[in-house]
Amino acid sequence: MRDQAVDRDSGATARTGRPRMVDVARLAGVSQATVSFVLNDRADIPVAAATRQRILDAAEQLGYRLNRAAQELKLARSTTVGVVSYGIASHPFAGRTLLGIQNAARARGYVCMVVDVGDEPDHGADADAVASLLDRVVAGLIFASPGTLAVQTPTLDPGVRTAFSSCWPVDPAGAGDVRAVILPDERQGGNAAAAAVFDAGHRDVLFLGGTPREWATVERERGLDDAARAAGIDPASIPRVYGDYSARSGYRLAAEAFDRRRYTAVVCGNDLMALGALLLLHERGLRIPDDVSLVGYDDQEALAAELHPPLTTVALPHYEMGALALDALLDDEPLGRLAVTCPPVERASVATPRA
Repeated sequence: MRDQAVDRDSGATARTGRPRMVDVARLAGVSQATVSFVLNDRADIPVAAATRQRILDAAEQLGYRLNRAAQELKLARSTTVGVVSYGIASHPFAGRTLLGIQNAARARGYVCMVVDVGDEPDHGADADAVASLLDRVVAGLIFASPGTLAVQTPTLDPGVRTAFSSCWPVDPAGAGDVRAVILPDERQGGNAAAAAVFDAGHRDVLFLGGTPREWATVERERGLDDAARAAGIDPASIPRVYGDYSARSGYRLAAEAFDRRRYTAVVCGNDLMALGALLLLHERGLRIPDDVSLVGYDDQEALAAELHPPLTTVALPHYEMGALALDALLDDEPLGRLAVTCPPVERASVATPRA
């Protein structure tokens, strides 16, 4: 016989085991069917707002949670989304991608199962991760990366829904039912970064680019050219040097460039390169922004806003890309390829050039 204890104030029966829907109904003073309508978000069944709130309060008081496995069997569909992460776990500033995915999933009654395969995965690791997720009958797969890159997915059945955040499939034909490829608008972001110094009146500008021929580097440089033309400047007149997105390369490249001549502004491939340039300029006795204006890219958490002075930069829309990928995966209509705006973040590292 099951142990029971009666709550004399509410009349509800508390059991030593997991609370059931009937317990929520008893505590809320409604039928079990009404509890089911509310907790399963049945929008087609009208329930008074006060009744709905009473049910939610009762469920919270009892610690009731829906049995998702049973629910999925009943609905004949999965409420779990698989996420294949390419090294996001080791890039804290890009963790907002996962936050965006998880928050959007929660709002739709889904949960996420994340597998991180590292930022330089081999195809075997990818295949094992995908197979593990598909074995759990997920509703679809999101492939997510902290930085833009092409990914080689295992060959997927055309019926498997997929979406890509900050990456794209090398072979779209073998990447399942591709619902969306969500990328940052790096060209627009590069334009915004360069416009910050051109609009302030700078014409003697140095560009410290990231890794040559990478998609993000190429697109940000195209944005630089757009901004230069809009300011009436010949893009070919802007000196450009390239590193590897590290602070060390920013320091080295800035040192080599300023050994040759002085510039009034430096536009950097990312915030880390801007940090390296900032250290070099401080060593040379040059003040930012009084002597040299400085612009980064990424708006890295706990970096860009913490520098002295705080760094003007461009934010990557990690959260928005993750949320859009989740919604696109589950929506009826495919979204296709979408570029998400990279907003400029104005801080204190840019000023008008000195006479």
